[in-house]
Amino acid sequence: MDEQKKAALIARMGELEKYNGGVAPVVMPLVTLEQYFDGADGEAGLLCNSHVAPDNAMILAVFKSIRDRPEVSDVRVAITQCDTGEWPFSDKVVVVTRAEEGEVLNWLPSGFEPDETWEGDVDHLPAERIEVPSDHRKLWFWYD
Repeated sequence: MDEQKKAALIARMGELEKYNGGVAPVVMPLVTLEQYFDGADGEAGLLCNSHVAPDNAMILAVFKSIRDRPEVSDVRVAITQCDTGEWPFSDKVVVVTRAEEGEVLNWLPSGFEPDETWEGDVDHLPAERIEVPSDHRKLWFWYD
């Protein structure tokens, strides 16, 4: 695990509150795929409960392939928690797209299906503002 990159991600979390034995950001940072995975060295927790147990390289490749689609302008990872000494944790991915939800879900391989999805901003989940083109919207994926 790259400690400098971990510290940079934790710094992005801003104001923190105690949560579940660790800390959680008051406002979730929405970081790029590269910011989240570069330096994690197997420590990132995204999709940790998937039945296919994908490694970071596979997760990164899948979401990069989605980001590269013409109907997608961005894919971000929401940092939701950090336990002492651990890589910041995420259980949420945001796809900024003009495609319909069903179409986006069809791009995901087996084991990458989210437990829940929602569109736009959610009041009880404050997140950093990111650029969303006028013909796109945020599609959130939550992984239990």
